[in-house]
Amino acid sequence: MGVFMRQADSQTSIPTLPSAPSLVAKEHDRRALFAALTFVDKPPRSAAALSGWFEKHLVAPGRMRRPTSVTEGFSMQVALGPAAPEDPDEPELQALVEAARFRVLSSLRALMPPAADDRFLAAAIDDGRVRRAGEGALWEPCPREEDLLSDIVLSLFATDILSYREFHDAYLCVCKTCLRIDFDPSRSGRTGCPEHQPTATVNVMRRSRPPL
Repeated sequence: MGVFMRQADSQTSIPTLPSAPSLVAKEHDRRALFAALTFVDKPPRSAAALSGWFEKHLVAPGRMRRPTSVTEGFSMQVALGPAAPEDPDEPELQALVEAARFRVLSSLRALMPPAADDRFLAAAIDDGRVRRAGEGALWEPCPREEDLLSDIVLSLFATDILSYREFHDAYLCVCKTCLRIDFDPSRSGRTGCPEHQPTATVNVMRRSRPPL
């Protein structure tokens, strides 16, 4: 595993991508993936932290307008903004974030073989949460502030998967038991993790990966 994403916090557990020239080239913008991984691996525990995540990864880069609130399914709407409380013990906010995180990870787990269910990609396109970036093969996120929190995060994953589908088909791993994300199928296959070994043969995964 190589260090691809520059991170200020060296203690973060956010998965890093395999290091290769084709991934770290200047024209390969993986900020959407980094934003999505930041959310699922270090989920915001307060409204202020969630506001900061939006500001850093979506508002400042010009991907969406600053949301004044967030919602998720049947969860209570939570207000954001400069006056958002910094108290991490906000049950409504934590329930909303966990519900969004679970839906995101479940959607990614469905993308794993053998099902390979990628309907969330089509939904992101059809609902206008991602769009083509110029005339190339790359995509960019464009969620709206009224979208569900999970749909906003999924738009970030969809951006990178649509732009680099072959990479994700070869390297994205989601444990079917604990939903842990990784990018090294040679260790536990694409549907396992160090704690939950899948039944699929890891050597097959090694042989089937295309070169970067």
